[in-house]
Order: sequence, then structure tokens, then C-alpha cells
Amino acid sequence: MMKAVRFNHTNGLTFEQGQINLPEATDDQVLVKVEYVGLSFIDTKVANCPCEETPNRVFGVDAVGVVEKACKTGFPEPGTRVFWHGDIREQGTMSEFALVPSHALTVLPENVDGKLASAAIAPAMCALIALFKLQLNAGDTVLIESAHHPVGQMAIQFAKQVGLGVAVCSESKYKKLLEKLGADLVYTQSDFAGLADALQLHFGAAEVQGALDLTGTHTQQLISHLIFCGRVSCLAGLPAIEQHILMKKAPNIGIVSLCGSWLSNSVCAQQRMAFIGNTLAEKLEKNEITLQQLESISPRHDALIETLKKLESNDNITFFAADMKL
Repeated sequence: MMKAVRFNHTNGLTFEQGQINLPEATDDQVLVKVEYVGLSFIDTKVANCPCEETPNRVFGVDAVGVVEKACKTGFPEPGTRVFWHGDIREQGTMSEFALVPSHALTVLPENVDGKLASAAIAPAMCALIALFKLQLNAGDTVLIESAHHPVGQMAIQFAKQVGLGVAVCSESKYKKLLEKLGADLVYTQSDFAGLADALQLHFGAAEVQGALDLTGTHTQQLISHLIFCGRVSCLAGLPAIEQHILMKKAPNIGIVSLCGSWLSNSVCAQQRMAFIGNTLAEKLEKNEITLQQLESISPRHDALIETLKKLESNDNITFFAADMKL
């Protein structure tokens, strides 16, 4: 038996700590002793799923832990610190132990704080994939909507590291935070009427080569500020867009879905996720990314409910990690 935090919707969303059977591994699965579980916007979607077919599921998607028992190939070997983004269809990571396909694991360098790493997994991977889809070159400009969100904070830092100009849209109260992270231009007006002029003044051009649409609430406005055949990465699906905007800009639109590698049953995509994890691990090891606000929580009902409320808020700027050693 092992300890686990399960959730259900019998009487509203509830989290319960209890005991479940220790899972049995298949030949390609690794048994990991979980240390930290990162919480992100993805967990809010999982928590809101009624899950009638799988009641009392273990909660959690992202995690850091230590290999307890290796798979048939022997890699990673016992004692190795690892992290991963899990399969939302299976039991979650908020348990004493978790089973993970070996190809989905990324080795975490010893000098990296596990709590920090777990909280960064989903935001950083989303940002890396979103920027990759834009295929921008050094000297290009990227426009990031709602950049104060954790994904936006990661994207700013990654974009600056590859030589991009970074323009962001957010509220004035986040201006200092975003400038500290590296944003070149922080546009704080509630509408986009003056954005072209601000871009022209700062970058010498009123249009940008790429955009990150984090919330899906301003997709059309972002596309309107792209160059012809520019690219936009959408993390919240694709809303309706007026045809004249599409015809005028002919944008290349990419959808970012961390869950897709599992939902599509693509081992290749899952392996690519692990490779993206290698990039994150390297940046963490070199202290190349910063989490301005990192909060450690207990994996208990009240703390989890409060954290999910914060993650669903448009004002959230905090990264969260549940300490499974508590």
C-alpha cells in the first residue's frame, strides 16, 4: 500500500488523502518515489473534469522524484532524480510512488532544487513548444499576450536567450515584474488601439513576426499585429476569427497541447517531450530561468482548493509545488 491524494466530484470537488495499492510495473515502466508535484493551469482542467468513469483518481500531472525501481532496460537506474509531465488519462502523480514509461522521463541534475523544477515543468514546456512553433530568428520580435502568467514569464526569458525582441501585453501592475524578466516593451492599455504605434516606436516596425496567445481572449487582435504569414502559437484553443483578418494576414497558427502526446498515443511525441525536458533541465542547472514567486503547499484538500482558485485567476503570477514529503 502507498499514500495518495485522490479527487472526486461526488459532493463538489474534494481531495482525500488515503491508501491505495502499490502499482505493478510493466516492462517499460519505472517506479518513482515522488518528492514534489508541480501544479499549473493544466491541473485546473483536470480538476474540473467530472471523471465519472474513473472516480477517486489520484491527482497531479507534473512531478519530480527518485527512481525506486528501473524498467527492463535498466535506465534510468535506481537513485536517479527525474521529472516528467504525466498522462492525464492515467492515475496522477500526487502519491508516494508513481509509474512512468521510461521514455517519458528526464534526468534532473543534482544541483537543481526539486521544488523549483516541479513547479516549472508545465509552464516552461508550454513556453518552449510555443516558441519552437513560431520558428523565429534572432532579431525578430515576439508579442506575448497576458505575459504575467507563469507560461508568459517563462516565454519572456526563453525568447531573450535566443535573441528575440520581446513585446508583452499585460496590466500596469505587472510592468516592473515583466521588465525584470527581460521584456523590452510592456503594453498596458486595455485595448490594442495604440499597440502598433508602441511597437513602431520601440522596434522600428508596427508588426511582429510571431505571437503567443496564452488565454484565447485576444487571438484576433494578436493576429492583426502580425506580419503577413506571421505565426501565432495558441495555448487555449482557437476561438472564432473574422475571415477578413485571416485573409489579410494569412497567419500560420499552431496549437500547443502538452496533453496531446498522451492523448494521441504517440510514443515519438512523448519522447520529444522528454527531449524538451532536457532543455529545461539544462537551463535549470545553469540558473538561466527565474521563478519570481514560488509557493510550496501541502497536498491537503484546503490547500489544493485554494491553489486551484489562484491558478484559475487571471491575476495569478505564482508557480506552485506540492511537497509530498509533508
